[in-house]
Amino acid sequence: MMNTNRIRSLQMLALGAILGGLFVSSWERPAAMAQQNTPQANPATMPADLAHLKDLIPPNSHPMVEVGMFAANLWFAGQKRNWPLANYYLNETRNRIRWEVHLNPGPKGPDGNPVDMQSIFDGIDNGTLPKVRKAIEMKDSKEFTVQYKRLLEECYSCHKAAARPYLRPMVPVSGAQPILNLDPEAAWPQ
Repeated sequence: MMNTNRIRSLQMLALGAILGGLFVSSWERPAAMAQQNTPQANPATMPADLAHLKDLIPPNSHPMVEVGMFAANLWFAGQKRNWPLANYYLNETRNRIRWEVHLNPGPKGPDGNPVDMQSIFDGIDNGTLPKVRKAIEMKDSKEFTVQYKRLLEECYSCHKAAARPYLRPMVPVSGAQPILNLDPEAAWPQ
């Protein structure tokens, strides 16, 4: 009986060693293969590689195009009194402005010196944006209109600070062809 237990113990030990070896082998193999397939940096091609990567990056104005789209949709959602949608567009507008500040934190001002965009954004983020949000929460169309126009005035102040006074925002008169129905009572699609 003692021999049988010893043989079984040795068999189990051998089986465990084999399974452990297979596990370790399969664990290390993908990492080794990934290292072999990863292209190595080549100093001779680095300038061309860098130029290619720069071509892939959208321009700094890209977030501002989205700010304009979301801000226009914010206006129309507010005019239709679709307050949940207006809140969504307010958040998206804010997030795209933050993205722009992250991408371009210090553009040159009219005097040629860098402008502290984060400070300007902080002023808007702690000033007019909460007032627009409050008007949305209160479902107050008149206050929404007042605060939305103030937001556009603050946007223009930022544009002037960044030496772009020709970027003059306005209350939108027509939106791009929306795919979202702005009517809060819409019944289709179900």
